[in-house]
Amino acid sequence: MKKSLFAALAALLALTLVLGACGQTTPPATPEAPTTPGAATETPAQDPAAAEETFTLRLSEVHSGEAHPAVVGHNAFAEYARERSNGSLNVEVFTGGVLGSEMEVMAQVQMGTLEMVRLPAPIIANVEPNFNALMLPGVWDGREAMFDALDGEIGTYFADMLRQHGLYILAWHDAGARSLYNSVRPIYTPEDLAGLRIRMQEAPLMIRLMELMGGVPVPMGPAEVYTAIQTGLVDGAENNWPSYVTSFSHYEVARYFTENEHSRVPEAVVISLAVWDSLSANQQEILRQAAIDGATVQREKWALDEVLAEERAIAAGAQVVRLTPEQRQAFTDRIMPIWDDYPELADYIAMIRAYQS
Repeated sequence: MKKSLFAALAALLALTLVLGACGQTTPPATPEAPTTPGAATETPAQDPAAAEETFTLRLSEVHSGEAHPAVVGHNAFAEYARERSNGSLNVEVFTGGVLGSEMEVMAQVQMGTLEMVRLPAPIIANVEPNFNALMLPGVWDGREAMFDALDGEIGTYFADMLRQHGLYILAWHDAGARSLYNSVRPIYTPEDLAGLRIRMQEAPLMIRLMELMGGVPVPMGPAEVYTAIQTGLVDGAENNWPSYVTSFSHYEVARYFTENEHSRVPEAVVISLAVWDSLSANQQEILRQAAIDGATVQREKWALDEVLAEERAIAAGAQVVRLTPEQRQAFTDRIMPIWDDYPELADYIAMIRAYQS
């Protein structure tokens, strides 16, 4: 199948969003200043950002530490926005979840009381269930294929879909592939998960995923997981290498890491639609491109940190289980029936798969 198939599928799917999109408005164009009779009509070229209204845009991030890829990307985003807008766009980054959990902050951004947040797809799916299609196991052929789609028509399609919820996506971040880790025993097969309480993101799809794999899902915010493992409230969690090591230091309390990569979940830098619409067209272009360039910085840092995090965990005594192809397939066989739980996503899945073909 060719990418042209995507256009046809997208056109059909877009019909479900037309009514919501029709309700959106854009800022009125600034009227041209009247000219004095007899005066010269040509004026010297001016920097379009020179006289822009100034905005301070707060960006909430649950991860902490200036070296975390998300934070590095956000700081680059902020610098690009400030420089390119001549100071009219000031992005302030708040890390460590100080402004609230991802769910709490998403609600604030929807209302326009907070400007921006970085959100994983499972959290977004709480307000727009079709985003589940972006994180189903097996939907992506790999990192490169995922970002080729998200940076192109697929990403634009889903960004427009989110407008009806008062949100708009500026750029996509890498969050790697998610794997299992726990404090009890090495995991080689789904059967080894039996009885283990595993923290999962607060999203129905992720909870169902753990049920299919054979563990006991415990929905919980990321900031609580370290103590929960340490005290035995949960036995482990599932996440990527940088989060396991750099972000939350879970490798200190959960020494058994199984690299099964059961899902690849994208994340997005999201802005309040009300705030977005209040910016000038010039500022919108500057902010969006700054976010995209900041995401490029984030992805490059992420790729490096995956390698460094794994080395650090092993040096600290973590036991890493490298699954054979047969063992990895056993996990895949257990979780792929999750597609049957979402028949309403069939067209979206087909669209995403066709784009990658």
